[in-house]
Amino acid sequence: MRKEEFEYNGYKATVLIPDNFNGKWVWKTEFFYAFDQAEQQLCSMGYARVYYEISDMYGSNRAIRLMHLFHLYLIEKYGFKNRPYLFGFSRGGLYAFNYALYYSEYVEKIYLDAPVLNLKSWPPRNSKEHAELLKEYLLNEETFEKYSFSPIDYLEEFSKNRIPVLIVAGDADETVPYDENCGIMVNYYREQGVEIEYILKPGCGHHPHSLEDVTPIIRFIEK
Repeated sequence: MRKEEFEYNGYKATVLIPDNFNGKWVWKTEFFYAFDQAEQQLCSMGYARVYYEISDMYGSNRAIRLMHLFHLYLIEKYGFKNRPYLFGFSRGGLYAFNYALYYSEYVEKIYLDAPVLNLKSWPPRNSKEHAELLKEYLLNEETFEKYSFSPIDYLEEFSKNRIPVLIVAGDADETVPYDENCGIMVNYYREQGVEIEYILKPGCGHHPHSLEDVTPIIRFIEK
């Protein structure tokens, strides 16, 4: 296993490349080492693991531009395949969804775990995160209420890209409620007859992420 840590455009990056590297790579958009049992197994199978620490940008246009430059750099430097497997956990779902929305030709599959997909559901009002969000998106409270700019507002465009999607979430999540976030995406896909895989964990809150048995995640990535 080779681990490289470096800065790219002013932000820290981490790349893990296994000895049996097969050209494929998992790009986890936030919380790189948290609940990473699926990533560890994929790494043992030859997948590289990547993290680009552009935290607190909430999947903004600036974040997506930075991600794409980083993406192109990785392909050139490491010989990665063009299309990674995006893993978006919690607020990382904002980055994964928006990147796949704007650069669908650069994404193989997307796995969302208890993802934030509705910025009017999370972060909480009057929180530090909400203030950061307004600043990053160049909004004030009035424009925040007026405009639609969350992933759930772009489900029609996103679904047309036909990127395979897996969602894992708990039905008792009080931090990022399922019905206000990825549940909206699941219902939209089902109503439109678009294929989507989802696993709803009964009685589970926001944590723990992932699954005790990650076989369904590995199967989704590998098929």
